[in-house]
Amino acid sequence: MHRAKGSEFSRVLVFWVDEGLVPAECLLKDLPEAERADAVKRRRSLLHMAATRDRDEFRMTTGGRPSPFLNGSGTRCFPGAA
Repeated sequence: MHRAKGSEFSRVLVFWVDEGLVPAECLLKDLPEAERADAVKRRRSLLHMAATRDRDEFRMTTGGRPSPFLNGSGTRCFPGAA
């Protein structure tokens, strides 16, 4: 997702947008509380950026429990997308 910033693609597929993966708990657990909120905000922005890079089609999948970012995050969902 990092390299997509500023780019546009015909189709965008984002896989495994799951709780514990987006945002990655392993990256957040060792951060001081003061830095955690900012890191979560950056991860949410990164997912939003990925979800707005398509011209024609956007799909995302989950493999279990969806990321908490998908609940009210304002990302676009299409038929067949999680």
